Amino acid sequence: MSRTTVDAVGDILDHELVDAEGLPCGMVDDLVLDGRPGGPMAIIALLVGPGAWLPRTMWPLRVVAGLVVGRRRVRVPWTAVESVQEHIVLAGRAADYGLGHTDRRVGRWLARIPGAKRAPE
Repeated sequence: MSRTTVDAVGDILDHELVDAEGLPCGMVDDLVLDGRPGGPMAIIALLVGPGAWLPRTMWPLRVVAGLVVGRRRVRVPWTAVESVQEHIVLAGRAADYGLGHTDRRVGRWLARIPGAKRAPE
């Protein structure tokens, strides 16, 4: 990471993660921070996956979404971040961090929809 400071909300939260091969591998759903109130804060890790955002939803949605997309949460160490641009670029491949499982799972479901594999006109 070349910058020493970032805007955690504007530059990181809800931004797309891209692995070293350029493949999308999720969105940053939450952060793990280290520091004290009134003092400097440091980002320790990125949290990715439904398990990171489900606890903040209303209980009926939490139950249904948990059944559909699961409750998996992946912790990606901040040291794995190569750069912060319009998206967050990771130094390694998605599989190295355990990312992409939900995307592949949803992709398999979407592929079953009639006409889903048809090329756009």
